[in-house]
Amino acid sequence: MATREELAKLGGEAFAMLDNFYGRPGKGPPFSQDQPARAGRQPTPRRNDQAVLNSKDAALLFGGIEIREYPKIRL
Repeated sequence: MATREELAKLGGEAFAMLDNFYGRPGKGPPFSQDQPARAGRQPTPRRNDQAVLNSKDAALLFGGIEIREYPKIRL
């Protein structure tokens, strides 16, 4: 088993390697702040005249089944 000094040295080396790879904390992000994170992935707006497909209609339309769970009533 390693001694505390060896573990401290190993931990210091590991964090130094992480700092080398990712950069020191507080330097700023490695990516540009000018562009949003999800550029080009905005959802398309839904028109008001489009029908909403619910689970019952989807089951009928695609030949599936709908599973319903009702609460048990205790008497």
